[in-house]
Amino acid sequence: MNAKPQPIEPGEKSTITPRVMRVATDGIHRDLEAFSSDNTHVVKQIKLLAINALIEAARAGEAGKGFAVVANEVQRLAQASTEISAKFQTDVLGRIGISRDMADRLVDEMEGARLTDLAQTLVQLIVRNLFERTADVRWWATDPALWQALQTPDAEAAAYAATRLGVINRFYTVYADLVVTDMTGRVVASANPAFQRKLAGASLANESWFHAARACRSGDDYIVDDVRPSALHDNRKALVYATGIRENGHQDSRMVGTLGVYFDWENQGRQIVETEANLPAGVREKTVVMLLDGKHRIIACSDPAREFTTFMLSNPQGQARGSYYDRSGAIVAYAKTLGYEDYDGLGWYGVIVQQTQSDEAIKAEFKLT
Repeated sequence: MNAKPQPIEPGEKSTITPRVMRVATDGIHRDLEAFSSDNTHVVKQIKLLAINALIEAARAGEAGKGFAVVANEVQRLAQASTEISAKFQTDVLGRIGISRDMADRLVDEMEGARLTDLAQTLVQLIVRNLFERTADVRWWATDPALWQALQTPDAEAAAYAATRLGVINRFYTVYADLVVTDMTGRVVASANPAFQRKLAGASLANESWFHAARACRSGDDYIVDDVRPSALHDNRKALVYATGIRENGHQDSRMVGTLGVYFDWENQGRQIVETEANLPAGVREKTVVMLLDGKHRIIACSDPAREFTTFMLSNPQGQARGSYYDRSGAIVAYAKTLGYEDYDGLGWYGVIVQQTQSDEAIKAEFKLT
């Protein structure tokens, strides 16, 4: 029979979780089953002894009558013990079995729900931030300094546009750069002094965001490029929001150039999966926090080596949020962005993969032998 669980010593720091409760309940169930089995075995032996005693009493004749009374009483008590044991198995072990089922459901529901809520919070946090970027790029594209530098191109107008962009960049620290091009893709002005020399007069005609921005039909439209390293910015990861710059800043007038704002994904993405996740020590080491784009590319990850690889969720029904256990026993929790106002969030997901504590580790921690 298993030894009794030892109490946790004063000062020990152990977290009581549904998984711990399940392991403890399993231990109790095993102990009670062992007790019931041992008791049944003892009762059977007592019954056999009582039967043998009755046989011997019968052989002894008159002299064995008194002993036969004792043997009958022993047999009666053994039968009563059998009935009690049967009731114990039906009632107590049945209830413990229900408790085990409840603990299993608690593990699945509570572990999954907690991590799914965190995944939802993280993806909503970045999406709400990015919603503001959609307003920024359309607003700044109407700045007179920008469209004047494109409509009456000269060195003085370009310098003033760069100065204007620099002011914006200085106070909006979430941007790595802001870049104005003409309709051929040639850079007319940029914001970040660290990259202005490299960008001056450079052609962005091959940049995907430039082509998409040229296709915008009005000043209300904007595009969002994929998260990727920017060769123009020392390969720092960036997310470009872009739109057309239009004649005289009017919403429906002729396009004269483009504006691309380089959201500093290098810092902002890392902050979401590391700082904002705010996992306690001991949990952080066994948890991977990710953001996926609409193509299921990992665009931010607490394990940087996994960035820009593909993570395919096991989500055959296409649910917006949920959790499951992978082949290694780790829990995978995910939540698709809800978008924010008129920004659909691009189908991004927050994903958390956490290694679960093994039953053996729990037994060792709580001294459940």
